[in-house]
Amino acid sequence: MIPWLNSTLTIDVEKNRESIGEAGIAAFDSHPVLKALIESLSTGILVLDKKGIVVYINKIGAQILGQDQLQAKGCHVTKIVDFRPVILDVLESGRGYLEKEVLIQSPSRGRLRFIKSAIVIRDRQSRLVGVIDTFRLVETMNRLHPKASKARAKYSFSDIIGNQPVFLEAINLSRVAAQSDAPVLIEGESGTGKEMFAHAIHQASARAQGPLVIVNCSSLPRSLIESELFGYESGSFTGARKEGYQGKFEQAEGGTIVLDEIGEMPQDMQAKLLRVLQDLSFTRIGGDKLITVDTRVIASTNKKLREEIQRGAFREDLYYRLNVLRIQPPPLRERLDDIPLLVSHFVTKNALHHGRAIPEIDKDVVAAFKEYPWPGNVRELENVIERAILISKDEHITMRELPDYIYTSIQGKLLEKSLAKSEAGPEPRVMDLESVEKKEIAKALNESEGNISACAKMLGISRNTLYRKMRQYAL
Repeated sequence: MIPWLNSTLTIDVEKNRESIGEAGIAAFDSHPVLKALIESLSTGILVLDKKGIVVYINKIGAQILGQDQLQAKGCHVTKIVDFRPVILDVLESGRGYLEKEVLIQSPSRGRLRFIKSAIVIRDRQSRLVGVIDTFRLVETMNRLHPKASKARAKYSFSDIIGNQPVFLEAINLSRVAAQSDAPVLIEGESGTGKEMFAHAIHQASARAQGPLVIVNCSSLPRSLIESELFGYESGSFTGARKEGYQGKFEQAEGGTIVLDEIGEMPQDMQAKLLRVLQDLSFTRIGGDKLITVDTRVIASTNKKLREEIQRGAFREDLYYRLNVLRIQPPPLRERLDDIPLLVSHFVTKNALHHGRAIPEIDKDVVAAFKEYPWPGNVRELENVIERAILISKDEHITMRELPDYIYTSIQGKLLEKSLAKSEAGPEPRVMDLESVEKKEIAKALNESEGNISACAKMLGISRNTLYRKMRQYAL
């Protein structure tokens, strides 16, 4: 949609550089299929000229902003809203953005949360001639188009990679969880794949065709948690929408709600959540009607909730209500033998994603990965591999493509292994130059007890050269 619109406006602007407004309207009128397509979208579309004049607004966009679609055309954007439009910043800076969350305070409607993208339109001389503003008001989308908020699972069990017994135990228990509606608690360190397990459980369950609603409890303002989870009726508080709001539990009707970072939930809300979990019934804020939902609950956390209970930060009764089926994806350091399998998976995935050839991975790299403790777990491993693919100059990933912090962390272990290997048996009578160099560096490192400055001085090379050689030889 956007390239077609952009090219059309550019051509028209070449004919009349002073009147993008007329050119833009002509562009839509001359492409009825394009106009019909834009009118069918559930996202607001607003086209402005370089002065901020409305060239076009689609029906849903006018509805979100509370305007008449025809009357909005030809008005300055500041005349169709009662707040300062952030799109003016794009007209001033010439820089657009994609899928940006924007919070706005409207005098008449209170606090509004938009998800916006801004596409800058330029002519053939790269001069800014207008902006395409796409936007959706999160609460409006939930109200007008309930299906839009019903996300589907992105992952299944086939996407969860690993075959070590401790990991397979978590997968098998998750498969059992998928066959019931019992509450699930997923506990694990950040980066171990808790979100993937939650998605996979939903995907393999009888609720797979229902919505999957994920709520990050740590990101919700304390004052809004109850209204976000359970909704509110019209006029419940200042800034509330006149139509009321359907909370996340209602949005997850027939599906699954994932309460991510449950350990961050304030204690007063823990008590309210406990009451709701008893029979999945609640009333909206400001309402008196009891609402009962058919929603499966999965909670996840990177905290150890038993320790949080001891500290008095988490309710013990809520813990036992959630802890019917407890799944603990193990950290990567406890399943190091899965690393070759994960490396192969992530190399293929990220190479294809970035349009690169699938590179060969040096065996020293995999050996180094097995020595590193991976505090960021599987997520960190994937990020390291993606970085290596992006910075590699050929189709071969070696130690040179690894971040320095990984090499620094494991150099002691690699040196010990290298020395043990050299002392294990007689060396060949004839050695190539690289083998000689590797042996001498290892020997100097041993004699200097790992002191880089002393070792470099002993060898007569710079510290940077020594670091490069150590990476090259996996020392």
